[in-house]
Amino acid sequence: MRAVRFEADGSIRSVNVPVPQVEPDDVLVQVLAAGVCRTDLHLMDEVRFSARPPLIPGHEIAGRVTKVGSDVYLSKAGDLVAVHFEQPCGQCRQCRRKRTNLCRDGHSLGFDVQGGYAEHVKARQDTVLPLPADMDPALAAPLGCSGATAYRAVVALGNAGEEDLVVVLGAGGVGLSAVQIAKSQGARVVVVDPREDARNAALDAGAESAVPPEEAKDVHDADVVVDFVGRDSTLILGRSLLGVGGRYVAVAGGSEPVPMTATDIMEYGRAYLGSYSSTMADLARVVSLAEAGRLRPVVTRRAPLEEAGSVLQDLRDGKIVGRAVLEPTAV
Repeated sequence: MRAVRFEADGSIRSVNVPVPQVEPDDVLVQVLAAGVCRTDLHLMDEVRFSARPPLIPGHEIAGRVTKVGSDVYLSKAGDLVAVHFEQPCGQCRQCRRKRTNLCRDGHSLGFDVQGGYAEHVKARQDTVLPLPADMDPALAAPLGCSGATAYRAVVALGNAGEEDLVVVLGAGGVGLSAVQIAKSQGARVVVVDPREDARNAALDAGAESAVPPEEAKDVHDADVVVDFVGRDSTLILGRSLLGVGGRYVAVAGGSEPVPMTATDIMEYGRAYLGSYSSTMADLARVVSLAEAGRLRPVVTRRAPLEEAGSVLQDLRDGKIVGRAVLEPTAV
């Protein structure tokens, strides 16, 4: 089958690889759409500059089940499905506590095992979710990360609710989903992003205002700040915007240090939280929101698998608003 692989020399190569063989508890999914996430750029750099082996990326996946293992009872051939990239072990302490996003004994599609930049992908049966037959796979695929990651940050951890003020730092693909998810909870949303086109997309997604960072100082008493950027400047800004009892949720990682004291954390009952990945429950909730018309991932480019390199370069250059989606197989 055709696939795209990140190589150790920094190249993005089209390759032919064997179709994955399903185990008894697996399903084989023909990939109809694979979202292109900024994390894929970080993975490409890791393959080039570290000991990470060559990788077929892609962790936002929608497709059609073509084969099932002997023990599969949740899916059948022909089902249109969204694939959750986390493949937890199901046995560890975190899995038993339903915190499968924190499992360290499983695998992640597109991170440490083959992902969706390919014609087929293999997944455990309990990590695929049926989709309505008429749902566009290109809009369904980003729900697996863009939607589910935003839901975990905004609702599961941020606890955004009716009349809360939610500030979204960074209007990329996940940030634009966060705007819509916060709105679905009855919250007011302000977006901060230096890019005019991203701010316009945020307004189209339902934000009541969208401002560049230098104008964010006029925002006060936020109940939830969700940081999809992960820089020292966004942590400092986000902290300054929090109101009494506010919750700052960090989604993007970063290594820039920021001075913080115990008083900063304790004062006015503010909370600082880290949101990591998502669970199948998060994916199920965003699929429900999409079915209800309350969440529509912002997809501004669709491309065949062979154009993965140019799409990733455009993403790195800031030319893509929202999500781009690769379509390895025609619908």
